[in-house]
This record gives sequence, structure tokens and C-alpha cells, in this order.
Amino acid sequence: MPPAAPLSQQIALPNAVELLVRAEVTAPVLSEYDLARLVFGVVTTGLVEGRELKMTRREPRRSDFTYVRRVLIGRGVLNEDRSLPRSVLRTLAAARPDPEVILCSIDPFGYISHLSAMVYHGLSNRLPKLIFFTSPAAKQWRELADGRMKRDLGEALSQYQDADLPRLVRHKITKIQGLTLSVNQIAELGGGFRIAQDGLLRVSTLGRTYLDMLRRPDLCGGMSHVIEIFEESASRNLTLIVSELEKHGSKIDRVRAGYIIEERCGLSDSRIDAWVKDAQRGGSRRLDPEREYMPTFSERWMLSINV
Repeated sequence: MPPAAPLSQQIALPNAVELLVRAEVTAPVLSEYDLARLVFGVVTTGLVEGRELKMTRREPRRSDFTYVRRVLIGRGVLNEDRSLPRSVLRTLAAARPDPEVILCSIDPFGYISHLSAMVYHGLSNRLPKLIFFTSPAAKQWRELADGRMKRDLGEALSQYQDADLPRLVRHKITKIQGLTLSVNQIAELGGGFRIAQDGLLRVSTLGRTYLDMLRRPDLCGGMSHVIEIFEESASRNLTLIVSELEKHGSKIDRVRAGYIIEERCGLSDSRIDAWVKDAQRGGSRRLDPEREYMPTFSERWMLSINV
């Protein structure tokens, strides 16, 4: 067994975790789960940046986490924020981060979407009073969280759980920096987002944003605004829009897109011609799914033009 490191080279647990927080954490907030993982790693390995931990015990305890949390808050390395859940702590990574970045840090499986994504992509110049966010439904979120913990902790997962350390959980939040949060929960995300700002921000792809406009115009400024956006921008993004609809759109998504692209934008594409087969005579298919059926009708797309 190698000799113990000199006492002067050893490091206390809070100091060790502080080193990691300062060196590794770039997000504006840190969940209790992420902080607990740092504590767990330091205690079980007994080493941080080549320095040995003063503690000789290698079995983590809940009390290790609560002690480190209290000390780092006392030092100002982490801070409680009354506008956020108690299980989320502010870091020193950014003085005034965008609320969208904070939100993506709080929910690791969701992304900015709908009107917020339209603004991000330069499609809309409206300034929404809401942040629109898409996140997995409860069952899917829990499954993703369990999978993330298994990947993060590997064979040490049972030891982490036995120590009663915080799990990765969904935090309840309704407002962030004065903006109300509008969450759209869906069963399958399907990889419809891109990563930006050095991994801190997730936002729906441009193609998915157009698809979301067709599916939930009520979250995108209304169908009239959606049609305006298509009229202004569909010509330069047509290939991307059509590809997204081909891969991920439903029949009614393609019918709505076909009508808007052809009859409102005056554009054409051979793949859009093929979408006519998705039109269904009879029934009460509507251009705007949130408004009542109207007798004004597109014969080609068999769609009530209720806008």
C-alpha cells in the first residue's frame, strides 16, 4: 500500500467538491442530483486533481451531501434562489443567464419550442410573455431519468441509491425570471431539437418548428400568424419543411402544410403533390385544429379553411 499523502497535500471534502464545481460546471444552475454525484465521486475515489481526500471513509452518506451543500452555499459558490425550486442551486457560471438556458439546465430532456423557437430561428419578431418548452410526458421523463442515472453511475448506481443521495427528478417550475412557462408534454420527442450555446441550450430544429406550427398553432401565435410566417419564409426553407413533413408529419399535418404551401405561398414540389392522397373526403378536417369548422373549403385538400 502506498504511503498516505502528507497532510498538507490532503483536501477537505467541501474544498474538493468546490474545485470540481468551479472547474467543470458551466451551467447557470446545478441540481441536487448533479451536486450529489460530485460528492459521491469524491468520497468513493478519495482523489481530486491528484490530491487525496482527508476523509478515510469511502462509503458516501447523505450527511456528506447535506454538509457540502451547506458549506458551498455559505461560501457563495452555490446560491439558493427563491424564484427556483429549493432542489436547484445557482452557480457562478453566469451573472444573468438567459431564462431559456436556465430552463434547459433544470430539465435535461426538454427543449425550447413553438413561438419561442420561432423567435430564436428569426421566423417571428413577436416577444412572447411566455417561454414555450417541450418536455417528455411523465412516464417517459422518468424512464429517461432512470437511464441517465444508470449511465452516469454505472455499476455504482446501487451504492449511490443505498446512500440515500438525491435522484434525478423533474422540478416543478411555473415562472422563470418573470416569464411564465408553457410546457407541452409529449410521449415521444423524436430528436426534434438542436444543441446551441456550447451545449447549454436546446431548441427545436427549424424543420420541427414548422411542423409544430401546424400541430399547435395556438402555441405559435395563432394560425393567422403561422400562415404569415409560411408566406414570408417557406420559399427559402421549402426543402427542409418538406423533408420534416415526410419523416415526421402525420396525414393531417401534411394536408395542412400542402394547403398552406400551395394555395397560400404559391409554391410547388412533387412530394407535396403526393400528399394529396392524405386528404380525406367527408369528416370535418380543419386548417386550424383549435377553431370551429367553417364551410369555406379547399376541394384539393378537402380541408375546412377556418381562419
